[in-house]
Amino acid sequence: MRTGKIILAAALAACWAAAAQAAPPMIVLASATYNSVGADDKATALFIDPAGNIFVTGNSGNDYLSLKYTKTLAQGPGMTFTNGRGGNIPGGIAVDGLGNILVAGMETNASFLQDYLLLKYSANFGALLSSASFDSGNFDRATAVKTDGQNNVYVTGYSNDGASDNFYTIKYSPALVQLSTADYESGDQDQAFAMAFNGSDLIVAGLTKAGGTNNNVRLVRYDKELNYLPPSVSFDSGGDDRAVGVAVDSEGNIIVAVRQATTADMLTLKYDSTLTTLISSAVYAGGTPTGVAVDSADNVILTGYTGLAGAADFFTIKYDAALNAVSTAAYNGAASNTDQANAVAVDADDNLVVAGQASTSDFDYFIVKYNASPQLSVVTPLYIGETANVTLTGKGLLADTSVSFTDAGISTGASSYNSGQITLAVTPSAAVVLGVTTITVTNSNGEQYTTAALARTRLRQTIAAGASASITAMTNLGQISISVPAGSFPGLPETITLSPEAAAAGDIQQVGEALFVAGTPSTNSLVDMGITLRYSVADLGGYAEGELSLAYYDSVAGWVTLPSTVDTSAKTVTASAKPANTKYAVIKAVSSGGGGGGGGGGAGGSGIPAKVYPNPYRPGSGGSFDDSALGAGIVFAGLGANQAFKLTIVDLAGQLVFQKSASADAAGKYLWDTKTASGGDATTGVYIYYIKGGGEPVKGKFSIIR
Repeated sequence: MRTGKIILAAALAACWAAAAQAAPPMIVLASATYNSVGADDKATALFIDPAGNIFVTGNSGNDYLSLKYTKTLAQGPGMTFTNGRGGNIPGGIAVDGLGNILVAGMETNASFLQDYLLLKYSANFGALLSSASFDSGNFDRATAVKTDGQNNVYVTGYSNDGASDNFYTIKYSPALVQLSTADYESGDQDQAFAMAFNGSDLIVAGLTKAGGTNNNVRLVRYDKELNYLPPSVSFDSGGDDRAVGVAVDSEGNIIVAVRQATTADMLTLKYDSTLTTLISSAVYAGGTPTGVAVDSADNVILTGYTGLAGAADFFTIKYDAALNAVSTAAYNGAASNTDQANAVAVDADDNLVVAGQASTSDFDYFIVKYNASPQLSVVTPLYIGETANVTLTGKGLLADTSVSFTDAGISTGASSYNSGQITLAVTPSAAVVLGVTTITVTNSNGEQYTTAALARTRLRQTIAAGASASITAMTNLGQISISVPAGSFPGLPETITLSPEAAAAGDIQQVGEALFVAGTPSTNSLVDMGITLRYSVADLGGYAEGELSLAYYDSVAGWVTLPSTVDTSAKTVTASAKPANTKYAVIKAVSSGGGGGGGGGGAGGSGIPAKVYPNPYRPGSGGSFDDSALGAGIVFAGLGANQAFKLTIVDLAGQLVFQKSASADAAGKYLWDTKTASGGDATTGVYIYYIKGGGEPVKGKFSIIR
C-alpha cells in the first residue's frame, strides 16, 4: 500500500510541476541584502504590520538579529540579542496591536541546555521591554510566536520530557506573565514548527515520528485558553512528512505546507476549519518548503528552495484557491552557492515578501518583495455614448497593466497610473447594452483578472427645464424606457441616469430587469414618470404573467408594488412612479409565512433560506423590522428541520463579519444575534451571507440600520 502511495504521489508531483513551470514568473518590486561582515546572517522569520512595514529576525552568527524595513525595503532600526553562547536560534517574530515587537526562539542557558526565549521590544526596537523563558530541564525550542486582539502572546515549539519531544505551547499576558500552557504528546516524538489563528481557534502544526520511523504531519487545535479541541490530525504520504507552515483562508480553511523529505517535494494540504476533512492538495516536485501564507483572494503561497545544500535557490509558488498554479518565482545569486528562502508573508495589498539567506563569501539576509496578482475591487461607471475617465481600483495593478473589455463596442484611450489606481478614457458606443460588461486587467507577466460584475454601463440624459423626454436603453432582455412628462422639472435642467442594479434583498423574486433611476439635482420628480421594464418568461417558474408587478425599493418599507400594466406579447411591465433616486424591478411575490415573525417558506428542507428577516433589521424601531418572535437579531428561515449548515457573513468589502457551523431548530430556523466574530454589534450597512447546508452554497444580502 505504501508503494502505491509513493507511485501516485510521484505521478501527481510530475503533473503539478509541469503546471508550475507553465505559470508566469512573479514581478519583483524590490529586494534588500544585509551583511554584518564576518558572520553568517540567516533570516528565518518575518512579519508585516498593517502599514506594510516588514520585520525580520534570524541569526547573525550565534546571535539573534532582528531588523525593521519599510514597505519599499529601506532598512530601518534593529536589535541584536547575544549571550556569548552558541545555539541561540530565533523561531518567530510578531508585532502586537500597540506596535511592540515579539521575538521567540531558542536560547542556550548557562548550563548549556536549550530553553524557550521570548523577547518584547518597544516599537521600532526602541528598547527591550521585558523577556520570558521556559526551561523544562531538558531540551526546549520555541519555533513560532503569535499575538491576539488583546495583545496576549502565544509561543509554540517543542519540549523534551526526558523520554520524548512534545508540542509545547504557552500563552502569556501582554506583560509576559504566563497564563496557560498546552502539552501535546502522541506517545512518539512530537515537534511543532508553526501556528495560526482560525477565529478563536489556535492551530499548531508540526510532526509526529510515528513508531520511531517516518515523520508524519501532525495538526493540533486549541481554543484561546489552550484547551485541547479534538481530534488531532495526522497525515502520512508513505514517506517522511513534516508540517513547516500553517495559514488560514477567508473561509476558515486550514492550509498546511508539508515537507516530503523522502521525495523532496513541496506538498500543500487544505483542510476544513475543524480539521475533519482534507479538501484538496497539491504537490510541487523537487522543492523543500519552509513557509506558507494566504492572500485576500485566498491564493496560497508556498516558499522554500529547490536544489541541494551548496547549490540551492529560492523558490516560491502561488496557487489559486483551488490549488492551481498561478505564478512562481526563483532567485539564484550564484550557480554554486546556497540561496534558501525561510519565510513568507503577505501585506495588506497582497504583495508577497520572502526572507531567507543568500550566499556570497558568507551568508547574508536576503529579502525580496513580489507584486500581487491583479485584482479589481471598484470600477467607476461607464456612460453609453460618452467618453469619460474611468478609474480602476484594486490590488496588484501597475503602471503597465493593460485593460480590455469583451464588448467590442467599448473602446479605450489614454491612461494614467497613481498609487495603485488606473484611470483611462473609456467610450461605450451607443449600441452598448445597459448593464454589466466583462473587464480584464493583465500585468506584464501575463497574470490576469477578469470580472463580469464590476464594470457597469449607464445611460444619462439631460432634460431641459419644463420639457418632456423619452429615455430608452437596450438591456439583455430588450428595450426599457422612461417617459418624463412635460413640467416634471420646471426650475432647472435635470439629468436622469439609468443604471442596472441587482434587486435589493427582500421578500420578492426578481423576474426582470432591475434599474436605478436617479435625478440630478432633484431628489423627487414632481410629476409621475412612466417606467417600462422587461421580464423573462424563463424566470416565471409557473407564476402567472398577468400578476407581475413593477415595484420600487424603499430602505425602510422594503419593496412597494405599483399599479402596473403587463403586456404579455411584448414581455413588459409598465407603471407610473413619482419617486426618483430609487431601484425598480419586475417582481413576483414569494409566500414566506408572514411578516417579522415569518415562517419557513417554500424552500423548507432544502438547506436554502426562503426568507431572511427582518430585512432591513432596525433594532429598537418597534415595527415589523424590529426583533422577531425568536429574539433579537436576524432569522434565517426555510432551512430543513434540525438542518446542519455553515453560515458565513461578510461586509461589502469582503471582510469576514461572522462565521459558524450550526444547526437549524425544529422549524428550520436559525437566529443570528448580529454579534461579530469579535463579539461586537454588526454596524449599519449591507451584508452578504453564504449558507452551505447539504448542497451548493447559497448567497444573499440583508441590511442592518441602527
